[in-house]
Amino acid sequence: MEDYYDKVRRVLLIVLFSNLILGLIKVLYGYNTQVLSITADGYDSLLDALTNIIGIVAVYISGKPSDNEHRYGHTKVETFASLLISATLFIVAYEIITAAIERFYNHVIPSISPSTYAVLVITLLLTILVSRYEKKMGEKFNSALLITDSEHIKSDALATAIIIISLVFIQTGLTILDPLLSLGISLLIIRTGFNIMKTNLDILLDINILNCNDIKNEIDHIYGVKNVHNIRTRGTKSAVHVDMHLVVEDNISITQANQISKSCKRTLYNKFPEIKDILIQVEPSSGIHDEVHYKLD
Repeated sequence: MEDYYDKVRRVLLIVLFSNLILGLIKVLYGYNTQVLSITADGYDSLLDALTNIIGIVAVYISGKPSDNEHRYGHTKVETFASLLISATLFIVAYEIITAAIERFYNHVIPSISPSTYAVLVITLLLTILVSRYEKKMGEKFNSALLITDSEHIKSDALATAIIIISLVFIQTGLTILDPLLSLGISLLIIRTGFNIMKTNLDILLDINILNCNDIKNEIDHIYGVKNVHNIRTRGTKSAVHVDMHLVVEDNISITQANQISKSCKRTLYNKFPEIKDILIQVEPSSGIHDEVHYKLD
């Protein structure tokens, strides 16, 4: 686990410096040219850098071992950090909407030149690269925090692409598109915030992390296993907790039942490295009748 947290921290540091550079370029250029949408996009990138710092702190805390008060560890700190990211997105969206409304009343003609397009195209390509890199690392390490943050950055790339297209129309005299576009970007940010919030609230509500049928199929064939049911999984994608009922023959000893249980655990740990803890309740044949049938959504 320690290795996992070190790797995630390194990825966040790389993304942090990338977001700082991209954000400063867009904010400074946006102020210089009076293009509000570029400035708004720049602030969103700087917010990404802030959330990266929050993520680094969260990963540090998550990496702490379990203790007397937190016997399941601290992994859900990453989940709370992701929720904080969604909250900051709503704040930024509010600021952008306020600035856009003010621009409707205080008409400003943006200064657009070939360098404007060059800056935006370069930052767009870099943003796409950063987003893909972070998502790839998130999937590799099973880090919900990295995947969440990569989705946030991907929304930045979409916003920048929309800005580039709209600048063409602004140059034809449709300056009203600048504040309108800023409002559009704020809606994208709000949508991203809601998606991040839903994903992480699901984790806090102990949504099933692994497919229970896959778990059942892995251990059904193990010698001595008569039935497996009431399988439940919870936690985060990088730290999954599993519990289940395991039915064995009535006439075997406790030692034999324990060996079967250990074989099941060993198989699951090898198949699903993200599993950190497995709790198995061993039952006699009568235990088949206590299976819970969960309702489908």
